[in-house]
Amino acid sequence: MEQDSIKMLCFEYIEKHLKEDLTIENIANAMGYSTCHFARMFKDCMGISTMEYVKERRLIKASWDIMNGSRILDVALDYGYSTHSAFTKAFRKHYGFSPTLIKAFQIQNSYINSTYEELDSNESNSDMTNNSVGNNTDSQKGVYMSIFLKQPSIHTTKEELYDILCNIVSENQIESNSEHLRSAYDFACQAHEGQKRYCGDEYVTHSLNVAILLAEMEADEETILVGLLHDVLEMNSNIELSTIENDFTESIARLVKQITLFNESYSRGCKIEDMNEKVIMVKLADRLHNMRTIQYTSPDKYKERAKETLDIFSPIAAKYENLKLKSELDDLALKYL
Repeated sequence: MEQDSIKMLCFEYIEKHLKEDLTIENIANAMGYSTCHFARMFKDCMGISTMEYVKERRLIKASWDIMNGSRILDVALDYGYSTHSAFTKAFRKHYGFSPTLIKAFQIQNSYINSTYEELDSNESNSDMTNNSVGNNTDSQKGVYMSIFLKQPSIHTTKEELYDILCNIVSENQIESNSEHLRSAYDFACQAHEGQKRYCGDEYVTHSLNVAILLAEMEADEETILVGLLHDVLEMNSNIELSTIENDFTESIARLVKQITLFNESYSRGCKIEDMNEKVIMVKLADRLHNMRTIQYTSPDKYKERAKETLDIFSPIAAKYENLKLKSELDDLALKYL
């Protein structure tokens, strides 16, 4: 059986048995390998051990179960933890906060929803309803953003996204010149003028979302600028590398070029270790945003990208110890396989 087929079967097997007594031995046995050989093969492929991956998947699934109303103790027992405290300790170590925070959001949502149902339909109460719905959405986003990285709503305008980017840069105290950000934003807007994404949004909104993810990861200014510009060469044959050099810096132009050639370099066997770390960060952010909006492409396309995400980008994220990004890449890829 081909390695890719085994990998997909392995992911499916793990997802199916997350609530069971899952061990490296029974996973290896199900795949038809010795424990040692399978463990080595899995880590080489995914960048983390099999049981680390299982733990990560269980905690993500547990997060959703809690958010959907399950008791923390029930969830803990479902996913193989003998006590509430053991689960809480593992959860806190993984995410940096207690699962009770998610439960608090869930309780707040339940209260808001029950209040909403009791509201009268007069104008005054209509205003309260709108506020309640907004709070409910904010609560869910709060939980989601605690587990994963910031995700602006699809169809957010480029102007709104630019404001979000500037705010995150400021909040994370990233040393940056506002004129540099504005120049890169204007350049990207002009370069992608008239281009659309599958969802119908202006293409430059993708570049902005990539830059927002980079700012969330506290990348430096140069990396964020490259995020804004990362597709200008690939999407525009009339833009020369020298134009980017003249408008920005030689370093930024070189990084944009390397990103444009990433797939070609990787397919030729270029090792991740030999690539510029800023290129890797931009490609990871680029892949994450593409996976977040993959439902707007065809089923064949998103299955192909989901597989590629697990094969290439999730292991890279693991190597760079970007837990939030890797967790979401895995979650999205498994959803669309």
